[in-house]
This record gives sequence, structure tokens and C-alpha cells, in this order.
Amino acid sequence: MTTATRLEVLDPTVEAIPADAVIAKRPQTLDGTVIGLLANGKRNSSELLEMVQEVLADRYDFKAVVARNKGNASRPCPGDLMQELAESCGVVITASGD
Repeated sequence: MTTATRLEVLDPTVEAIPADAVIAKRPQTLDGTVIGLLANGKRNSSELLEMVQEVLADRYDFKAVVARNKGNASRPCPGDLMQELAESCGVVITASGD
């Protein structure tokens, strides 16, 4: 007795970003900008962002830095935290740890 088996092959590649995709505008400089640092809650994510801040601070004079941690890498960022960062920061940098 034979059993027919169907094998489905999946293509793991993704399509290129379309030319009409909306991509956030990049600022000319970070001088005078409030920088947001959003850690995802994994171990070392805050430390990674601190290092990124130090590297960028060598080149730019920030107005302020707002550092936050969303606390749980497996959950979306809480809406109130996203709203705070959107209202108070010109740029937000996020990081994963481990």
C-alpha cells in the first residue's frame, strides 16, 4: 500500500520594498534634537542603547534624551508610551538585546 505525500516548498525571500513605500524622513542632523531610546525589555537592550547614545553624542549635540523600556519583548509597545515618544522626540532609536 502506498500513500501519496504532498510536499510544499516555501520561498523564504521577501519582495523588495516598493518604490512608493512610505519611509520616514531622515533628519539632516541630530543636533538640537530630542532623541528617544526605546529598549524592548530583553537583557542588554538598555545597555546597547546607552552605547549607541554615547557614540552619537560624540558627533551630535542633543537637546535631550528620553530613555524608556517597553518591558516585554514579546508584546507590542504600549500605546501611551508610543504616544509619549512621538510627541516628545524628533527621532526614536529602538533595540533588541540578548
